[in-house]
Amino acid sequence: MPKTPFLLNPLLLPAMLLAQSAPAPQSQHWMISLSAVRHLRQVEPSGMVERRFFADPASFVMNGGKGAEGFPEGWRCIPTATFPSYAAIGKALQSGPLPQEVKAIVYDNESWTFTPPEEQHDLARFEKLAGDAIHHAGLLFIATPAADLVPVLSPKIERGNRYDEYLRLGIARMAARWADVYEVQAQGSEDNLPLYTRFVKAAAAEARAANPKVRVFAGLSTNPSGKRVTARQLYDAVEATRDALDGYWLNIPGGGAYCPKCGEPQPRVAAELLRMLDEKQLTTYQ
Repeated sequence: MPKTPFLLNPLLLPAMLLAQSAPAPQSQHWMISLSAVRHLRQVEPSGMVERRFFADPASFVMNGGKGAEGFPEGWRCIPTATFPSYAAIGKALQSGPLPQEVKAIVYDNESWTFTPPEEQHDLARFEKLAGDAIHHAGLLFIATPAADLVPVLSPKIERGNRYDEYLRLGIARMAARWADVYEVQAQGSEDNLPLYTRFVKAAAAEARAANPKVRVFAGLSTNPSGKRVTARQLYDAVEATRDALDGYWLNIPGGGAYCPKCGEPQPRVAAELLRMLDEKQLTTYQ
C-alpha cells in the first residue's frame, strides 16, 4: 500500500488536497494524461500555454503507475494513476508498486475487456468498493463510469437514448456518492452541443445531489471514437457548461487497445482549443 510519511493521518489526504486545490469561482481545472501532454508538445514545443492549464496544484495529470516520472519541470499538479477495474486497483494497492508521488486514482470502468463483466453489471457495489480501497490508502478517488455501460445495464435501449438512460439509471449518483471527483464521460456527444450541454448539466446536478462535496469534471476529446471535431466545437462545449463544472478531462486519444476506433491523435485540435480558452481568460481578466 502506498505510504504517505509526511501526513500524520493518511486518511486526511483527500480533504486536504481538495482544500488546497479548490478552484476560484468561475475557473476550471483540468485532467489530462502525460501522453496527451507529449502529443501537445509536438505542435506546441514551447509548452507555454499547456503550462498555464495543467501545471497548477488543482489539475490531475495521469501517468499510469509512474507517479511524477517524466513530468515537465516545475509542474505542481496532482500525479494520478488510472485503472480500468476495481480488481486492478486492489492489486496495485496491495502489492505496493505505486510511487509516493501518486495522490489520486481514476477508476475508469467501461464496457470493454479491461473491466470485468461483474463490475460492469454491478456499478453501485464496485464504485463503493473502489472508493473505500482508495480512501483507505489515503488517496483521492476519481470516478469516471463511461456512457457505454448503459447498454450493459439496459440491453434494449436505443443508441440515441443512451444519455437519458444513463441519467435514469442513476449512474452519476452511484459514482459520485463515494468519489472526491466525478467525471462525466460526455465526449461522445460533443458534436451535438444541445445534447452535450443537457447531459453534462443533468449529470452534474445528479452527482451533487448525491454528494454535495464532489467536484465534477466533464470529458472533452479531440477525436472521440474517431469522430472529426473542431476546436470551435470543443470551445463551445466548454462555454456552454463551465458554469456547472469544476473542470474538464481533455483527451487526445490514439488508436490502440483502449480506443481501437480513435485513429491518429489530433493534438492540433487540442492546442487550438487551449489557445482560444487562453485568449478568453486574458480578455476576461484584463
